[in-house]
Amino acid sequence: LNGSSRYRSGRSSRSGRGPSRPRLTAALLICAILACLQLPLAGIADIASTSGRLLQLWPQTALWAVVGLMWAAGTQQVYRWLRRSSSRADVFEGRVPIPPLSEDHRHVSAALWFGVGAVLCAVILPPMLVGQWTLQPVQLWQGLYGTYGMAGLIAAAGWLIHHCGFSLVVALALAAVQALAEAIAPWRWMAKVPVGGLVIGLVGAVFQAIPGGWAAAVTALIACTLLGAVHLLTGRRLRWTAPATAIVLIFL
Repeated sequence: LNGSSRYRSGRSSRSGRGPSRPRLTAALLICAILACLQLPLAGIADIASTSGRLLQLWPQTALWAVVGLMWAAGTQQVYRWLRRSSSRADVFEGRVPIPPLSEDHRHVSAALWFGVGAVLCAVILPPMLVGQWTLQPVQLWQGLYGTYGMAGLIAAAGWLIHHCGFSLVVALALAAVQALAEAIAPWRWMAKVPVGGLVIGLVGAVFQAIPGGWAAAVTALIACTLLGAVHLLTGRRLRWTAPATAIVLIFL
């Protein structure tokens, strides 16, 4: 116990300060601008979300891949920019870092349960609310296969790049919201509330409600809030939050 206490106090003294509030706010605005790249694509039927019947195979694949790579490059630059104003080893690390896995694995187990819960919520909750069951990745592949045959694997690779790039934007926005909330309201309990997931969930619920109705909105809100809990339990490290975000969003 004494060793664990020394670890926490030592890590706390070395964690330093995080990014400033203006930089976190600017990072959120940049993430919003990057995310808005998807809006004109989503407004064109069969371009960004389903089988791509309006474009041939290579233009469709190139469109997905280019936008996804733009998102990935943009989030990397924003993260590096935030890191320059932070003296912490991990940019979004909390004031009291979580103990290592060798000392306490409970936070990892809880993060795993919350992550699985978020995925199950995205898969099961919509049919429970409206009675129609669809699985987004399977539906997408059926559309691509029906249009391009086995060559749809090429378009699927482009869509995967597109999806992972957008997931990076969402994960960075979630982490920035959480850090900004804790900087504005430095209360002890704030570090235990998934504010980032709740805010991103509310934004996602608004956009999901337009094409998918209230069931999609409720699903997005609950799934993203659970994703925010995963972010906290994994030490606010994007190397864990980003893959979890990609897995959850693929089913939303």
